Amino acid sequence: MPGPEILPSGASPSSARARAEKFCEVYGLKIPILLAPMAGSCPVALSVAVANAGGMGAMGALLTAPEGIAAWSDAFRRESKGSFQLNLWVPDPPPARDAEAEQKVRRFLAQWGPEFAPEAGDARPPDFGGQCAALLAAKPRMVSSIMGLFSSEFVAALKARGITWFATATTVSETIRAEEAGRKQSSRKGSRLAAIAAPSMLPRPSDKAWDCLPRSPASPTWSPCR
Repeated sequence: MPGPEILPSGASPSSARARAEKFCEVYGLKIPILLAPMAGSCPVALSVAVANAGGMGAMGALLTAPEGIAAWSDAFRRESKGSFQLNLWVPDPPPARDAEAEQKVRRFLAQWGPEFAPEAGDARPPDFGGQCAALLAAKPRMVSSIMGLFSSEFVAALKARGITWFATATTVSETIRAEEAGRKQSSRKGSRLAAIAAPSMLPRPSDKAWDCLPRSPASPTWSPCR
């Protein structure tokens, strides 16, 4: 038999329900369900189904070019009048390259699968600045970020358009900076404070240690918590 529901200190079922109802009211939802914005796993049809059922659709745009973001948003709006969010990973600077180390990693990985071509490490993600511009042009109800924070200039541009920013903060310093960015813009008309989730507060591994790990050719700038 399941035990009693455990709620945060001072919380109650009624207050939790009130928060959920307020969230739905703010974002035009009937039910507090948000599709996870997973890159490569958010076809328009799935988001439309979620939105038309009363939730919020989503697209993970990590590997999507700016024109693809626009096309996805247009296709969604042709099928639904509901809300959706767009998500981006914030990229690290280009990684330091070491041809000898990369050759060792390719040789190691080839023991368990197909060999990577030497030029696989030359892969680059879509232009991040162009992706950000596409998010502004698409004007979704919400944008979210992970693996870093948007620049204060981009946050200001979001707020000026009434677009809410949900920031995923992975360190204490990121949490503070995200909160400050939201607070600076919160006095503007139609703006909302950044919402923050903190899945971990682990320190970033040293760059030297991190550079020893293999990187996926599909996402060469992926990094751990900053």
